[in-house]
Amino acid sequence: MKYIIIPIIALGFTLCSLFGVEYSCIGPEMFPHFYGSPFVYMQNNLGSSMEYFYSISGLVLNVIVWSIPLASIHYLLEYLINRTPKPKLARVFYYSVVDVLVFFSFLNLNMAYITLGRGFSENTNYWYWNMDKESASWGMKCHGEWSFIQFYYQ
Repeated sequence: MKYIIIPIIALGFTLCSLFGVEYSCIGPEMFPHFYGSPFVYMQNNLGSSMEYFYSISGLVLNVIVWSIPLASIHYLLEYLINRTPKPKLARVFYYSVVDVLVFFSFLNLNMAYITLGRGFSENTNYWYWNMDKESASWGMKCHGEWSFIQFYYQ
């Protein structure tokens, strides 16, 4: 079960952008904002502030990146819990924190589903976005800023 829960929590961390990068582009045209955690996985729609588009490869790579430290923390905490004088009480506390994280991950998935956009259109590649190539073709200069807790649901 833990092999399913860790990626679900990692996906929740990715979608909430707890730690992330926001790419803003400056130039003669309007250009969407891109969001990464650390890989670019989402862009906003220029026509609607509540519509976002997601990159499948970006989401998968971010889930892998977040799963590695989460799995390491899990194994470290399991080791420490087994060495405590009252492991049952510590284990109950640890698993209730995990339950809260899973709950918030499903809330983030629900928000992402609500703001998904038009779904899959024919002219958009949802597998991989080359932000540098696209911004260069439009004459835009993009720069990223690291942030702690991005609020982009407006």
